[in-house]
Formats: sequence, structure tokens, C-alpha cells
Amino acid sequence: MSQSITLYRVSQENFEVMKANPEGTTILEISKENIVFPQTFEGLKFVLSKEQDETTKSLLEQLFYPETYIGREVDPDSMEMLSEDLDLESTAIYYNDGEVVANMHAFLNNISIEQFHQLYDPQELNENDIYPYNVWIEDGAPDRAFTRKHLAKEFTGLKDFMAAAKADNDYVLSLVW
Repeated sequence: MSQSITLYRVSQENFEVMKANPEGTTILEISKENIVFPQTFEGLKFVLSKEQDETTKSLLEQLFYPETYIGREVDPDSMEMLSEDLDLESTAIYYNDGEVVANMHAFLNNISIEQFHQLYDPQELNENDIYPYNVWIEDGAPDRAFTRKHLAKEFTGLKDFMAAAKADNDYVLSLVW
């Protein structure tokens, strides 16, 4: 099971450069911005998928697990252990183009923070074995992870990130690690 995800915003121009030479391009050097969801994106996906139709659920799946990629696909889940010499940036680079990003932004933009709070149920997350398992709680110390407030902050960050990507018609690259 993957633990974290990093999303990167990349301009169309820089995406084309990367597409022409994936091995010679460093994502961090061409990205405008990135956002990391350390061990929370499965929770976000679960909460946002509640009460949604299959098309929307599929869009959310694609947000975190894009199907389109450039480079060479490697399935880290099929490997016993990631070797230290495996350069993930020279393998497949998964992405969503501007059209998909616009659809994702439209969906996220229609969910208010109040609605997100209503959808969050730590007991339901734990009962459904949403990664990380059995850590979701209602509230805790201000800096405590896996709470309603923490996940809502992550949701707000995701909304802002996707709004910026949509505004610039950027590609969003996805690295699950």
C-alpha cells in the first residue's frame, strides 16, 4: 500500500519538454508548485467519494492514480522492495492533462468546507480500513494528524492547488510513494 503522494503543477510547455526527454528532465526543476499528502490521500479520496456517482468516483481515482503516463511503467507494489538504485523519475510519470484538471477542479469547487466536515466520519474511515489503518479520530492536539480538522486542511490545500492548476491550464503530475 502506498503511503504518500506528491502532486506537481507543470506548464504545458514544460510538459512537452519532459515528454520529449523524460529521462533528462527533473520534475522538481520544471514544476511550478507541488503539494504533498503524507498518508492522507486515501482518506481524502474516501471522504470525497461518499455520496458520489460512479463517474465522479472514477474522476477522484484518476486524481490520485492517473492512468496516463510517459516513460516506462514500473509497478512498485509488485516488487518485494524498492531498490535504492531505482530512479523513479526515469520510470513512468503519471499525469492528468488540463481538461481532466478542469473537471477535477469543477468537482472540488462544488464541495464546501462545511460539506467536507459533514462527510468526515473517523469511525467509518477506520471500519473501512482506509489507510493508514485505525488512526482516524475526531479531534486532538492542534498539530495532531488524522483528525477532522487536519483532513479538512488537506482538502483546502488540494482545492487551492487544483484551482491554480486549472487557472494556468497546467498538467498535474502524480508521484505515489
